[in-house]
Amino acid sequence: MIRGLLLAACLLVALPCAACRGGGAAGASPTAAAATAPTPMRFRRLQSMTSQASQLAARGDARALRAMSPRLSNEGLSLIKATMPHDVARTDVPRYVEGRARFGDALKHWVTVVESGTDAQVIEAARRLDDATRGWVDAYLGREPETSI
Repeated sequence: MIRGLLLAACLLVALPCAACRGGGAAGASPTAAAATAPTPMRFRRLQSMTSQASQLAARGDARALRAMSPRLSNEGLSLIKATMPHDVARTDVPRYVEGRARFGDALKHWVTVVESGTDAQVIEAARRLDDATRGWVDAYLGREPETSI
């Protein structure tokens, strides 16, 4: 039992040190490591929701988009309020901040349109929100942007 606790303590000390060195295979850069990293859970939930919204928009289902608006808005707002993750590579910070701002604008537009817009505006806002989410996640992971930010 004590041996297991000591091993766990050593791992907890060693992991941050590996992260400081780049944490990847044979000196891989943080950007290269981030490009192959899986999307974190908090972004995965948002991506799932915006992808679903985009699919509903493709079908023209504005009623379902309006119904999912509270969940989507709350999830997006919680991510905007969150601090920037510590593992964003230094070279990706400007794109991350710009992506978050673009997402915030798209979310603000989404909320406004869902409350008082036409069905066509809701559908377009869902597409815009999905594009902004993809751009923000790409910046976080250090990937080349699918769409320009």
